[in-house]
Amino acid sequence: MISLKGLLSILSLPVRLLWVTIKYPFVGGANAKFKNSLVNSLKIELCRFALTLPVHDTAAIANRTTQGVIDKLKPLYPTRTNLNNYGKKFDKQSIWLVEVKGRSHTDPIVIYLHGGGYFINTSPSQITSVLSMYHLLDEEKRKRTSILVLDYSLACHGHYIGTQLYELAATYNKLVSEGNDNFVLMGDSAGGNLAITFLQYLKQEKNPKLPWPRSEVLISPWVKLAGDKHQFTPGHSYHDNEKHDMLSSNFAKDPKRQAHLLGGKSPADLLISPGNVPYKTSDWNDIPTLNSKGYSTFVILGEHEVFRDDILEWSKYALGSPLVPQSQESKGKFDSKAHEYKSGGINDAYIDVVVEPWGIHDSVLFFENRVMEKLEKQHHLKLNDLDDEELFGIVKITKFLNKTLVVK
Repeated sequence: MISLKGLLSILSLPVRLLWVTIKYPFVGGANAKFKNSLVNSLKIELCRFALTLPVHDTAAIANRTTQGVIDKLKPLYPTRTNLNNYGKKFDKQSIWLVEVKGRSHTDPIVIYLHGGGYFINTSPSQITSVLSMYHLLDEEKRKRTSILVLDYSLACHGHYIGTQLYELAATYNKLVSEGNDNFVLMGDSAGGNLAITFLQYLKQEKNPKLPWPRSEVLISPWVKLAGDKHQFTPGHSYHDNEKHDMLSSNFAKDPKRQAHLLGGKSPADLLISPGNVPYKTSDWNDIPTLNSKGYSTFVILGEHEVFRDDILEWSKYALGSPLVPQSQESKGKFDSKAHEYKSGGINDAYIDVVVEPWGIHDSVLFFENRVMEKLEKQHHLKLNDLDDEELFGIVKITKFLNKTLVVK
């Protein structure tokens, strides 16, 4: 049963989309990044609508399963989904996008953890963006790389945050029990939270049979589930970026929403919300994925996203990143000195933290997915053929994977 608040929100959607359309010829798009794109401005409004719905109401309207999303992409992109074991279940909570034929136990397996606040299921744009990065990999890497999607349980169905961590652990354990030892965790938003908290899970488990992920790719990770009061005042990204982002600061402020997500648990737990625990480097400096030679971690965030400050703070303590919020607007121009931190990666882990100029939350997977159409039509399209300003995140992540995927 949809709540009155949810019903009113649904009824308001056509008016909201119409207003965006009417305003566009006069003031431009929804924000600086999409000032010249009506399509993406409408998409932002749809995302804002979905992410502000009451948690339980999404169960009534979001009836697409991850399996259904994956299957429906086949007729749309027949050549790019013509992959070994595409859409085949691995276990009850995970599905292959591609499993390498004759896969060895040392070949890399990317485990994709989708975003959606832990209450919205996987979207087609997320899957197509992940597939795009796969097809843009260097051939030698692509031929040996498999991708598995974790189809975790959702809070809108009563599965509170924390459940998903143990579902990931079950899939990870099964993969390890079959001899696999080369993993990349890729997560966006809530999926980024899951990838980070899984590192703390492995640390606390202290099970020598479970290998650390070789790499993590974190896309706008949700590192702090509940914001502090001062963060909603001017000078902080929750306040200042509200007008730009597709995500509302209410995501980290509304106690009712948090109760529906957490089921009464406190967010102040390293296995739930690392940003709600006082930061100590000692919580992170003994995790090989973040620190040791042969491992790597990539983080991408947007200059104009509400989670910007939280992500940069976590990156400071966990990754040693010196990046801070910029006092001056980028004007949409990337400056490697101001917007990117790379470690040497010679005697320790290779770290790459990057801020997208004018970027918003989860921009890579929700607003760069149209590259899949180009890949379907242009079979010989390569990474170097892409506009790295238009497809900023996809280019950055694919280059990182080409550099760090371990293929023996």
